[in-house]
Amino acid sequence: MARRKKVAAQPEEAVESNISALIDCVFLLLMYFIACTSIVSEKKLDISIPGSATSSGGAPPPLDPGKINVRGDGSVYWNQDLQVGEAYDPTAEPGTAAYQDQRKMEQLIENLKMLKSQADTAGVAPIVMLTGAAAAPHQRIVDVMAALAEADIHTVGLSTEAN
Repeated sequence: MARRKKVAAQPEEAVESNISALIDCVFLLLMYFIACTSIVSEKKLDISIPGSATSSGGAPPPLDPGKINVRGDGSVYWNQDLQVGEAYDPTAEPGTAAYQDQRKMEQLIENLKMLKSQADTAGVAPIVMLTGAAAAPHQRIVDVMAALAEADIHTVGLSTEAN
């Protein structure tokens, strides 16, 4: 039988990692992403706070603000007593006549335009306070905001009812 010579295994040397090239790549990628990304600026909302509409030191405005109240069932009231717009039906299908009718709120737009003309006559900006119930449908608030935009009223105060 042949004898085999046992060769002692040579001890392995510690492997050293040269990470200087990796660090260079990371910095190059960082510089690339900083240079290539565009900085997005937020669009400024054209909203005036009702308190800043008066230029005289704390004097009340000569015109009472219009008050719109959106209740939890979606009904919209002008100055607390006059219901404006169609009754809100959350089951109405978009695109149907019933859906379009309940979103128009022509009577509210008419009242807002009258407030705007009174404010223009008085030489002040019209102020509207929009109060929404916590359970009010969001679509109804959006419909009221669209009516405000159509009447060209930009000074709007927003608040929420507790109930």
